[in-house]
Amino acid sequence: MTEQCDIEGTKRKNIVDMALGFTAMMRIFSEGSKVKIQSKLEQVFSRLDKIMTRDDYEACHRSFCDWFTREVWSAEKNLKNGKTQRSQAASYGQAAKVLDIAAKVYVYYCSQPTADIAGRITPLLHGAVDTPIMEHLKKSRYATIPIRAATIKDLDETAYQALQSVVLAESRAGELHTVQYDDIMWRQLKRTAKIAVACDAELNR
Repeated sequence: MTEQCDIEGTKRKNIVDMALGFTAMMRIFSEGSKVKIQSKLEQVFSRLDKIMTRDDYEACHRSFCDWFTREVWSAEKNLKNGKTQRSQAASYGQAAKVLDIAAKVYVYYCSQPTADIAGRITPLLHGAVDTPIMEHLKKSRYATIPIRAATIKDLDETAYQALQSVVLAESRAGELHTVQYDDIMWRQLKRTAKIAVACDAELNR
């Protein structure tokens, strides 16, 4: 090897690549979006050592989401009725979900960029919200603001922040970090949905 390898940069790139796969979101964005998003996430994660407070993380999160909604567009989609759904700017909710899951993988699962920094940042991370979790949060006793969005795609910044306040309240009630809460809720709601489908199938036999 003629040049010294950038070990940390390569590790960051690989983890971000895995994290983007974990989001299951890349298929809904236009061609070339993954490379653009991956590069931006690598940039964001390379500066995590500068984040000291919740305000620091909130500013970083908002900056990424604002960039995402300006620079990333959905892919055109052929609908079942024969019509085509045109490409449009990504929503704040979609941007936040990508960052929230990628940050969970990078910081909470992989303890990056170091164990000490990950320990400091993990309590600041947002809970990743998908549509089933969103429906649960809307019915929570901690939900003080009505959320009318039906899917993550419909979430603007105000609605997203309202949902995160509920995530934070439920997490604290359960003495969990938000990233632990969304892991538990994702599995719990998935299991509940499977039971409901099985019961419906049994009733319709």
